[in-house]
Amino acid sequence: MAAITESARALPCFAAVEAHALSLGTTVASPDFPAKADAADELRPFRDKFLFPAADAAGRPSVYLCGNSLGLQPASTKQAVLADLDRWAALGVEGHFEDEPGKPNPGVAWWTIEDLAEAEAARLVGAEPGEVVIMNSLTVNLHLLLGAFYRPDGAREVIVVEDMAFPSDEYAVQSVVRHHGRDPAACIVRVPHGADFAAAVAELGDRCCVVLVGALQYYSGEWYDAKALADAAHGAGAVLGLDCAHAAGNVPLALHADGVDFACWCSYKYLNSGPGALAGAFVHDKHDTRALDGALRGWWGNERSSRFRMAREPEFRAGAPGLQLSNPPTLPMVALKEAYALHDAATMAKLRAKSLALTGYLEVLLAQLLPPGSHDQVTPRDPARRGAQLSLLFAPPTDVDAVFAELRKRNVFVDLRRPNVIRVAPAPLYNGFADVRAFVDCLAEALAAQKT
Repeated sequence: MAAITESARALPCFAAVEAHALSLGTTVASPDFPAKADAADELRPFRDKFLFPAADAAGRPSVYLCGNSLGLQPASTKQAVLADLDRWAALGVEGHFEDEPGKPNPGVAWWTIEDLAEAEAARLVGAEPGEVVIMNSLTVNLHLLLGAFYRPDGAREVIVVEDMAFPSDEYAVQSVVRHHGRDPAACIVRVPHGADFAAAVAELGDRCCVVLVGALQYYSGEWYDAKALADAAHGAGAVLGLDCAHAAGNVPLALHADGVDFACWCSYKYLNSGPGALAGAFVHDKHDTRALDGALRGWWGNERSSRFRMAREPEFRAGAPGLQLSNPPTLPMVALKEAYALHDAATMAKLRAKSLALTGYLEVLLAQLLPPGSHDQVTPRDPARRGAQLSLLFAPPTDVDAVFAELRKRNVFVDLRRPNVIRVAPAPLYNGFADVRAFVDCLAEALAAQKT
């Protein structure tokens, strides 16, 4: 068995990864570890429920470590979508209400179809019944939530965001500030990456209106402490909103228990619901959405008992469902149901445990097999402070575009964030230890090609 390098041993994750290997009768550096670890993985059967990109012309199977950008398609999705098309063909408009055994796709009457994955979504983000709804896309939901919760009053006008927030969050924040006739330069405070959010919020005090943070930072993969952020925001008299795009399905969330005021997430990354899939929204039940004067409204937020009376004066539903605007598209909803059901069956606790093992193994292999100084790691070294992603920084003279191109030649799917970062995300629902080893071997070859 190969000797372990000192750089690998020094990593905080090493002890747990090596203990795993020893329990299988091998070591983390040994080539037989991936096969043994995959064989012992209780989540391994889920891999067969997903469709991977095909082998390339040279016969090399794909190595797909890009679930942080777009998750793979569940094998059951196509049939679920076709069944809904059959429902439309057979029932026409009555598909909104027909829900009989023997009819095409029973159990998904369209007029209540947003309920289809509500229970799974609530478990996913740690919410209570009535606190979540599936609707729209992430940024649409973010606009709706900011419109409801950003209510500047005199000097209390500041929105606190990350300096490196995902651009869509930045644009939404600028938009809502301008919508209120206020100056973004005065009303948006950006906290530098790595700085103390709680301290920044406390310093702003009663100027702070909303704190908006990515629950898991998209670029670095750092997982923030939602409870600490909520306490800081509430201590300043503000509300906390989380963009959970990179957190939902990746790390355990407890939005209700942590006291988060509102949140939204997409469903096409770790939740595998398809490109542009329907997103989710959360509003803590301490907020009566019917009393949020700034909220934008639509008829689907009406109470179901009176929705079709077409009254001029609405009766809005309580909770997050009251923020719905229109009936959701059914084909994306049934696709989402298939994906959410798989995630729910695996359970977040087991997915998190495997995620820690996969990213730990990845980090150890990078230290073990790559030349010293070949890369740096943007993601925190502490496993408890990250999700299923390591962001690797390559400095000159390494040409990161050339490295990425070499990886693609080898049928490896990862994510390039210019100018010099490659994000690698082994998704525990369908990735395994062999994927991680194959990636590091290919990366070593790609780096070697830089020198030839």
